[in-house]
Amino acid sequence: MKKHTLTLVFFSLLIFSGVYAQSTSATLIKKVEGFSHPESVVFNEAKKEYYISNMADNEDGDGFISRVSEDGEIIDLKWIDGLKDPKGLLINEDKVYVTNNTEVIEISIENSKITKRIEVEGAKSLNDITIDAVGNIFISDSGKSAIYLMPGDASNMMIPDDKKGEIIEYLNSTRLEYVNGLYAQNDDLYAAAWGENTDGNFLKIDMETREIKKISKEGIGNLDGVQPVGEDAFYISDWATGKIHLITKDGKITEVLTSEKSSGDIFFDAEKNQLVLPMNHQNAVWWYQVQ
Repeated sequence: MKKHTLTLVFFSLLIFSGVYAQSTSATLIKKVEGFSHPESVVFNEAKKEYYISNMADNEDGDGFISRVSEDGEIIDLKWIDGLKDPKGLLINEDKVYVTNNTEVIEISIENSKITKRIEVEGAKSLNDITIDAVGNIFISDSGKSAIYLMPGDASNMMIPDDKKGEIIEYLNSTRLEYVNGLYAQNDDLYAAAWGENTDGNFLKIDMETREIKKISKEGIGNLDGVQPVGEDAFYISDWATGKIHLITKDGKITEVLTSEKSSGDIFFDAEKNQLVLPMNHQNAVWWYQVQ
């Protein structure tokens, strides 16, 4: 095998294993302004565009979702409007799911319309949203330190017959530390906790047993977003300080960058090795190139 082929194979293995992507420094490359207290960012790979939730001024009906091009150009500032305090975003097939205060909203991407509103009984302040391999959707409630579940069609979760088809409370515990960011990976939920003050931890929840474990060895901050870096680590955002950390599953933590206070539910583009930060107080979205 030729030398350059060996190099290519080695480079590919690094990317596949997540080693190359676990970089610990970053450079600010772009700021896009014009949003209204943006909170969460997701990327639609099929359409090559971002969706960004805007909490706006916390009045009924002033929240909205923006469409933004892959290059950061605002395509439609108020693609979906009339919302109240929208936060977490999830793309599942041809739909976007949004946490909207005490309800979950389903949006048809093709038709650019809200197709369903699901009120979540007992919810206080729904935040992030994630999906597992069999279609179970998990939703954090930062207001009551709880996680809700919308069972998927192939779900193996034990659901009472009278609750099937509904969003139900999955876990409610002070040990969730006012859970904020969520990410489902394999058989576990990974959670970024807001904490009581600035002492939120990074947590792991066994989906089957619902056992909660701390990954971080001590409180980190007001944790918000969580994004996977390969199979062994995550980028997490600290809203209070604007710091983005790389944390491994065994608890090793390294600071990657410091933005400003109010960095929310971040997005990590593994292909480009870029972090996209919704900056709530700055009414902007910032792009960083990770090195």
